[in-house]
Amino acid sequence: MKKRLSLLLAIFLIFSMVAVPSAAASYETLKIGLYYGTNALSAANLQNVSEQATGYQLGYYDTSRNFIPLYSTNEMYITVVKDKNMYIGDGKVYYDSLPSSYNTVIGAYHLQLDTVASSLDEALALISTLSNAGLSAFVAYTAEGYRVRVGNYTSSVEAASIAPQVSAAVGLTASAVGESRSCYTVTVTETNTILFEFDMGGQALSIEPNSDETWFKNQTYYGGFEYRRASGDDITVVNVVSMDDYIKGVIPYEMSPSWPIEALKAQALCAKSYAVTCIGKHNSQGFDLCNTTDCQVYYGTKTATDNSDSAVEAVSGLYVLYNGEVAETYYHASSGGWTEDAKNIWGTDIPYLKAVEDTYLTELRPYSFSITLSEVTSILQGKGYDVTDIIDFYVSEYTSAGNVREITFVQSNGETLVFSGERARTCLNTSSSTKRINSHRYTVSTDAQLYVNGTVPDKAIGQYYAIGGDGSTSVLSGSQLYAVNGNKTTSQIDMSGSGSGQYVISGTGSGHNIGMSQCGARDMANQGFTYDQIIQFYFTGVQVGPAN
Repeated sequence: MKKRLSLLLAIFLIFSMVAVPSAAASYETLKIGLYYGTNALSAANLQNVSEQATGYQLGYYDTSRNFIPLYSTNEMYITVVKDKNMYIGDGKVYYDSLPSSYNTVIGAYHLQLDTVASSLDEALALISTLSNAGLSAFVAYTAEGYRVRVGNYTSSVEAASIAPQVSAAVGLTASAVGESRSCYTVTVTETNTILFEFDMGGQALSIEPNSDETWFKNQTYYGGFEYRRASGDDITVVNVVSMDDYIKGVIPYEMSPSWPIEALKAQALCAKSYAVTCIGKHNSQGFDLCNTTDCQVYYGTKTATDNSDSAVEAVSGLYVLYNGEVAETYYHASSGGWTEDAKNIWGTDIPYLKAVEDTYLTELRPYSFSITLSEVTSILQGKGYDVTDIIDFYVSEYTSAGNVREITFVQSNGETLVFSGERARTCLNTSSSTKRINSHRYTVSTDAQLYVNGTVPDKAIGQYYAIGGDGSTSVLSGSQLYAVNGNKTTSQIDMSGSGSGQYVISGTGSGHNIGMSQCGARDMANQGFTYDQIIQFYFTGVQVGPAN
């Protein structure tokens, strides 16, 4: 989970969303972005899970998120494509530009009857007449109402060529239409058979499967689907789902479904409450929450179990509350021993996100790696920091819970670079390296040895302080140590030969250390604690109950 949105901002966004009339309504039905932005699709397939209840209802969601049906099909496999010439290759691959080879093409041009049908039944009657004349026709729904379109062609000239046949069959005139940037074409998967087209300007197409679960991109989902063409381009795919069904698709990816049910209940409460405080985060993209760690990982029901589903159902309608408001219930894998105050990591004081000694935690998740000063320099420069050679680094401030709040890097020119809060955990982490600071609970040590009264202490040099003559203190730096001789002169100690230049970062835990430690929750459940006791252990002064 990424850094928080404030609850006030989340509530403001909820009320400002066109598709969400109230915060209460948004608790019941969520829109979860599955494919969007650079991952938006030119074609999106659906498949019914249950063969006993095949088919789909096609329509749209109104501003209260009620589904308005316009058309239905009994097809089990359907694909939504852009209203553009689409080419189908082997393996259900769809192309929106002419490929070197393909099996069939879904033409974006059709002949549309110039009359608007008064109802779906009238449109279907016209289609039946056209079919008897050997013409393939389908229903389209536009801002004007139900329309009848004939054939699919790759150009308007080709579509217009069948106008005499159409007129002879139904006694009506027709005109060529095609390539609308606000239109969605619903087809039978891997064919150019068009079932339905939807074009109401900026209105999104929605599909409600007749089966409880639906296959999409090798995952199964509850609920319906909404399709949006951002800027008239590729299709954003959104899962429209109830809160409980959404949480059933979160739990298996945020906590092992085999863990004790009391821990899973606590996780369900955290996931629900966190979701509520983030609603509206992706409003500009047409949905409430995304399916990644930017919000919460959500991949549907494929790996859900009876155990995880039961946990969600057991806490249905309940949330974590602070002073009657839904709390921002952050969680992480393992605290390593202590959680941390949100203020020390994110800079904002949140009264229920306070440091807690993880008393019952057994899985500390220790980690350790060596890193050289040249590697440190390279990483910082690669992240865009204007630094010279790094000659030392050390933890310069710990919190009262023993977690790192600040880390300092010393450059060869004497300047320092200081990272505090969340950046004290992430400053050296890159996607290309396995050397990662996994938590805020760590130490930095060097193989340069410091002797105190003839022995080597067990702390890093940067954890010791020198006391000046005026009583001031300063942190010892491994590359800038000085010795005072008998005649009271000083000389810098040459540290270059005292070690290999390797620094060791050692720690425990995994994650940002804020809120509930998931491993700790599991261990508490194993020791007999209930879900509400787990929640109240990790979140100071909260209650569990229905949201207002």
